[in-house]
Amino acid sequence: MKKLRIAMITLLAILMVAGCKKKEETPVVETTAEEAVTIMATSLCTGNAGTMTQVDDAVTLSKTTILKSSLYDSSFTITNTPGAVITYQYQMNYSYSFLNSNNFQLTYNATGNYNAPMVYASITTNGSLNVTGILSGNDYIVNGQASREGTFTLKGGNQNSVSATVTTNLINLKVSKATGVVGSGTATIVVNGSTAAGRNFAFTGNLVYTGNYTGTLTIVGKQYYINLTTGTVQ
Repeated sequence: MKKLRIAMITLLAILMVAGCKKKEETPVVETTAEEAVTIMATSLCTGNAGTMTQVDDAVTLSKTTILKSSLYDSSFTITNTPGAVITYQYQMNYSYSFLNSNNFQLTYNATGNYNAPMVYASITTNGSLNVTGILSGNDYIVNGQASREGTFTLKGGNQNSVSATVTTNLINLKVSKATGVVGSGTATIVVNGSTAAGRNFAFTGNLVYTGNYTGTLTIVGKQYYINLTTGTVQ
């Protein structure tokens, strides 16, 4: 009986050690810089009706809105075109007016979701953009900020699901009056949040616009090339 009891105690100890070892070896999945860049790129790109789409809309509205102090409001639903690489649907709300003859402001908010090749997200978004350079010069100049908040599920790498906020500050984006295309400008983009396992993260990226809806994004000392039409990263 004594031998049996000793054998049972020994077996229990072995099982406890094995269980502890297995628990210790379970990897902690961290959010990577590459995942943060993917979230940043898809939050900006026109193919996702991201922040660059609101920039285009602000410039267009500044050219077509009657110059007066009253505030214009509009609510509408936008969805992707059939066969698009990124599918999305948002309920948008725009408010806009001239603050003065040379300063047009667009504020907006929206709720919706998008499904891109590398990430799916369900978000709320808001922002405020100012267009100047209306009365003189060759370019419209756009400054402002935008925020996207929600759940982002990454499809590559660790396939993380994260709750995150993407905050973008746009600095002197120049939109050609002749072509309607952004020629230059910079932005600071901050992504912070937490993983499903409760691990907090924060990344800051500095974007330099390089023309033709492309840009270089530097994050954690590494440079990425992003397409601001498709949201793809190289």
